[in-house]
Order: sequence, then C-alpha cells, then structure tokens
Amino acid sequence: MHSLREFEQHLNDLKKENFSLKLRIYFLEEKIQQKFEASSDDVHRRNIELKVEVESLKKELQDKQELLDEAVSTAESLSSQNEAELQRRLAERQEEISHVQQVLQTKVQLLQEEAELAREQARQMASLAASEAQRCLALEREMQEMGDSDGACNRNTGTDTDG
Repeated sequence: MHSLREFEQHLNDLKKENFSLKLRIYFLEEKIQQKFEASSDDVHRRNIELKVEVESLKKELQDKQELLDEAVSTAESLSSQNEAELQRRLAERQEEISHVQQVLQTKVQLLQEEAELAREQARQMASLAASEAQRCLALEREMQEMGDSDGACNRNTGTDTDG
C-alpha cells in the first residue's frame, strides 16, 4: 500500500503541477494578448508615423523637384543669355573684321593707284630722259659738225699756227 500511497501522492503532485501549468498558460496567453493589443497599437501608431513621414518626404521631394526645375530653367536662361552675348560679340567681331577689310582694301587700292602713278611718272621721266639724251646727242653732233666746219674753215683760210 505504500506504493499506492506514493502513487496517489505522486498523482496529486502531478495534478497540482498540471493546475499550476494551466494557470501559467492562462496568464501567459493573457499577457501575450495584452502585448498583441499593445503591439497592435504600436503598429498602428508606427504606421501613422510612417504615413506622416512618407507625406513629409513627398512634400520635400516635390519642393526639391521644383527647385531643380527652377535651377534648370535658370541655367537654360543663362545659357541662352550667354549664347545671345556670344552671338552679339561674334557679330561685333565680324563687323570689326569687315571694317578692317574695307580699310585694307581701300589702302591697297590707294597703294595700287600710287604705284600706277609712280610707274607712269617713271615712264614719263624715262621718256623725258630719252628725249633729253637724244637732244644731247643731237647737240653734240651739231657741235662736232660745227667744230669740224670751224676746223675746215681754219684750214681753208690758211691760218695754221704750226708754222
């Protein structure tokens, strides 16, 4: 009987342990349910926080996109202004080059005219020099002929000084 008593004691101990374990399970389930509810509240709160953050980031992205669009517009405007300035400068330089070309063409034309005048003067001088040279030759011949005729006259008159 001793073993029956031990068996009953053991059975009672097991029943107590079983009750204790069931009670423990009940409290753990209740705690889990509370945590789940609290966790669910946390999830809802976190979800709301994330939605607010998403909207805030969307607004920030939109603001930055607007700034970027404005910067692109400004850059394009500056680019077109720079291009207009470059075109204006190019037109000025082309005008200056055209003016310098006209001045140089005028100078070249004047120099060509002066050269032609100088050539004409040189031809006239050469012609004058040639006619003067012919006149000199003619005068020399005339003088020689006169000198020859004077010598002939002196011989004819007999005024030879040799004698």
